[in-house]
Amino acid sequence: MRNIDGGFLAAPDQAPLQRREQDVRKGKLALMLSVVGGFVALVAGYNVFADFSPVSLVVTMFGLAAAVGGGMLTKHLMRAVRFRVHKPNAGLVGAAKLTGMVVVVLGFIALVGAIEGPGALRIVAIAVGCAAIAYVKSLHDQQWVLFELDAVGVRIERTVVPWRDVTRLTIDPVGPGMTRLGAVPVNAAPLYVAVQDSELDQRHFADAIGRFAPQGIQPVGGQSFPVN
Repeated sequence: MRNIDGGFLAAPDQAPLQRREQDVRKGKLALMLSVVGGFVALVAGYNVFADFSPVSLVVTMFGLAAAVGGGMLTKHLMRAVRFRVHKPNAGLVGAAKLTGMVVVVLGFIALVGAIEGPGALRIVAIAVGCAAIAYVKSLHDQQWVLFELDAVGVRIERTVVPWRDVTRLTIDPVGPGMTRLGAVPVNAAPLYVAVQDSELDQRHFADAIGRFAPQGIQPVGGQSFPVN
């Protein structure tokens, strides 16, 4: 068991970790396509407003298509790698953060253009802006995830328990619109977190348990599920 802010208390099994890393690399390639597409769209989009040309407009559209397509592909690929339940409104907050970052980056690029800064400075500004956007998204995902399943184990808020240390998974209704998800580690106190039903996709949850747990199990409300 480990806390994601610290070291491992018990190292996870290496085989599932390696499988997850292979799958994650596929997702990162799709994410790279999205980032590169966004970068191209920002550069070409700036040129559309600063010095319009049909070529810049076409490149901007292709860049936007690559960014959106890469983002959708990333989401699809990462769903096969892990199952997550977020805090309420995590998507809206994340979208607001990313929108704010994009506005800041575009504003800075416009400022560089207004003071007639060199073209290289604009490219650097866009590159730094894209990196900052990626960092903000990664940080947001880390802070707003309540529950996660993957090939390595179970994450309850900021604590990760490898599958070999999990004895049971639990799911219990705890009130109107709320469900408590949990894991019971070996020789350790149970870990629980309450999530909103609106954030919990029961079908994907069941699929994730069957895919990632050492033995296929189905979630049944108010019961514990042995894992072995």
